[in-house]
Amino acid sequence: MNILQTLLENAQRSLSGTSESLRIDNILVGKSIYTISGSDRIFSDMNFCHVLLEDGYGFSYFQDEIDYKVGRFVNKQIFESVDSEMPLYLKVALVDALYSILNRKSDARNSKSLLVGNLKQKASQRAKELFQHIPDGSKVLLIGAVAEIAEEALRKHIRLTTLDLEPQKLGLNLHHSRVYSGHKLNYLRIKISDSDYVIATGMIFSTGTADEIFRISTEYGTRLILFMETGSNFGQELLAFGAELVLSEYFPYYDFYGDTKFSIFERQIDPYCSSANHISIQPVSDQDLA
Repeated sequence: MNILQTLLENAQRSLSGTSESLRIDNILVGKSIYTISGSDRIFSDMNFCHVLLEDGYGFSYFQDEIDYKVGRFVNKQIFESVDSEMPLYLKVALVDALYSILNRKSDARNSKSLLVGNLKQKASQRAKELFQHIPDGSKVLLIGAVAEIAEEALRKHIRLTTLDLEPQKLGLNLHHSRVYSGHKLNYLRIKISDSDYVIATGMIFSTGTADEIFRISTEYGTRLILFMETGSNFGQELLAFGAELVLSEYFPYYDFYGDTKFSIFERQIDPYCSSANHISIQPVSDQDLA
């Protein structure tokens, strides 16, 4: 299963003959230098890629070195640009941009909620949304260390294990949850199989681990929850691949100034059709979003 490639091919079929411009107008790449709540460390191991089309945008965080030669893709059509030489993080951002166009007019996408307050308050609100349907005392595997998620897990008496691929975060203790490496597939398999839920960041797509996480979670019946800045525009599509709940944030994200729009997409079993997907959204009025 190659989820990203399947999404790309589906978007190409859906957008064939479209009047929307699929020309890459601008690619922004850079380094994020940041800190984590409750830590005095400065982290510099996360970069970003922001792709702008005339009618949409795509975004991915990533850990690879920045390839400034990605400028060769500017002013080209997306489907003429994607090739095996393209950095994975750029491919993720381009697929994200395609789904910003495809899903822009959908009722689900346009019914958004807000994360409000300062950065800490917005991160805490997001963590509460992620745990809303997880029973107290559950065993949860967090893939992508976030202090506020660990804090909410502690409040709900969640038995939390935290994995991350970023070397600078390994060994950190976030609210009594130590951060371990997620690089070893066997260890990842053991931890997923031993968990009731997996909560994973959208960066699993730019690290190339998404397919394995989806496959192992499905194999062991572990419920998969995603919180997405990276790839948020295709978040709702992931229900069809086995995700149970996806929280998609839309740029500018919670760690930027101002209120942040988000949608929640939830897969529910229809009693009359066991394979049906139901999208559950927490609506906000147009006046609230003005």
